[in-house]
Amino acid sequence: MKFAPAVILIFTAPALLLTGTAFAQRERAPLYEAVGTEPGWTLAIDRDLIRYVGDYGRTRVTASAPEPRPSFNGRRYVTDRIIVDITNVRCSDGMSDRVYPDKVTVTIGRRTVSGCGGASIAAPAPAPASALSGAWRIESVGGLPTRGPKLASVTFTGNRIGGSTGCNNFGGTYRFERGFLVTGPLMATQMGCQPGVMTQELAILGAFNQRLSVSSNRSGKLVLSGRGQTRLVLVPAFSGRR
Repeated sequence: MKFAPAVILIFTAPALLLTGTAFAQRERAPLYEAVGTEPGWTLAIDRDLIRYVGDYGRTRVTASAPEPRPSFNGRRYVTDRIIVDITNVRCSDGMSDRVYPDKVTVTIGRRTVSGCGGASIAAPAPAPASALSGAWRIESVGGLPTRGPKLASVTFTGNRIGGSTGCNNFGGTYRFERGFLVTGPLMATQMGCQPGVMTQELAILGAFNQRLSVSSNRSGKLVLSGRGQTRLVLVPAFSGRR
């Protein structure tokens, strides 16, 4: 793979953990997580905070986490900025065919979005390693649709992996260990993009820094899943399709 002339960075596990607080925070898994699509959003509830990210990262709400109120078949968190309703009923996220124990509704002002939460209780069967071969568009990362000046993509050829985060190009090697996809070390060009796209880049490279399970859903998409809500959804990179 050819890279545009630029400074080259080598991403290894220790390096990623030292790039900022984002990865350190991910290591401390929240007590509860939820995710939604169309538009993509994520929610994390800790002992002290509720953190919501939506609208391609443009909407961010952080509020102190109160004691939840009992509700019909679930619980409710009410603050001045955000209301979270968690209902104990099976929920499918609609993208990866994963099934979660809760349906989650988030209300911010006059706007309400819905999704799924809790630890996944059912997942698609693992896809064979051969299913990775070829070029893919990265449709979403962590439940958020990708964007940027370039198409977020990844290609698997032989034992080589390469692609774009939507801003920078990356490349390296990959292998399978005990059924998990393992990459690295990866090299990436270093060009600046809008803050939201750079956050997306950290999420994509951070995902590939983990051991990922590989599965496929009914729509023919590949789902690469890591710790917590780490998830890349890939669709075939047909010519002209974005």
